[in-house]
Amino acid sequence: MSKEIFYEMREQEVAHLLTEVEEGNIAALSTYGNLKKCQALYSEAIKQIEEIAFNEADLYSEKTFKDSGFVFEKRNGGIRYSFKHIEEWQEIENQKKELEARSKQAYLAIQRNLLVGSEDGEVVEIPKVSYTKNSLIVK
Repeated sequence: MSKEIFYEMREQEVAHLLTEVEEGNIAALSTYGNLKKCQALYSEAIKQIEEIAFNEADLYSEKTFKDSGFVFEKRNGGIRYSFKHIEEWQEIENQKKELEARSKQAYLAIQRNLLVGSEDGEVVEIPKVSYTKNSLIVK
């Protein structure tokens, strides 16, 4: 069986599952759980062959190349800096955390209709609050 046919079969199976859920023929929760399980399986498989795939990609001198019907692009990793070992940074980070804690407490106090102010009567600014999307965890 060719790789393209294998993918098309998987794609058709998923499309069929989605239709069955939308029509109420199969339970959404069990389908969701099974899809999450498949996602974990595929993620683990990708991790296992990733290094081998990178080595294969190194055989191509071009940054962008085609292989097996796919277009691949090689990208270099980004630079990350860590300042955690610098004492001055640690002090400023601690000050930042204290400010965040005061501001969060002020927000929580306002939610309970309490007056907010610092020990010396200064107004404590409250943070802007946003909420992340709800999630459904499968174990």
